[in-house]
Amino acid sequence: MKQAPKPAPRRVPAVARATQPTAARASVVRGDLWAVDFEPQSDREEPGKTGRPALVLQTDALNRAGHASTIVIPGTSQLGALEEDDLFPLRVRLPAATGTGLREATDLLIDQVRAVSNRRLIRRLGSVDAVALARAEQALRWLTGV
Repeated sequence: MKQAPKPAPRRVPAVARATQPTAARASVVRGDLWAVDFEPQSDREEPGKTGRPALVLQTDALNRAGHASTIVIPGTSQLGALEEDDLFPLRVRLPAATGTGLREATDLLIDQVRAVSNRRLIRRLGSVDAVALARAEQALRWLTGV
C-alpha cells in the first residue's frame, strides 16, 4: 500500500527565529548557574571555554522580558593559590555542591562580568544560595564603586 508523503517541515525565517524566546531562555533566573559558550574571545580576555559555568547576575524583570542578552559572571575551576578570603573581591569561591551543579569548586571572576547573547546559554547547571549571590554582588559593588 502506498503511503502519502509527509509534509515538509515548516521553516521559520532566520529573522523570526532570532526574536523568538527559546525554551531555555524562558527559565533563566538571577542566581542561576549556567554552562555558557564563551568561544570565540579576543586574546585579552579570560580564555574562552565551551561550557564554562557562569552566574546569572541580570535582574529577573529583564530575564522575563525576553532581552537578547544576559549579564553573567564567568567562573573558573582554576582556583587561585591564595586562601579564599584573600582573593576577594576579584574572585568569589563557590564550592562543588549538588544544588549548584558544579562538579568542582569554582571561582567567580568578578572582574570579568559581561553580557552574553542568549544563544550562548547552553544549559542550566543549578543555582547559588542567597549568601553566595550577596557575596558576588558585594564584590562587584566594591570593584565598581557603586
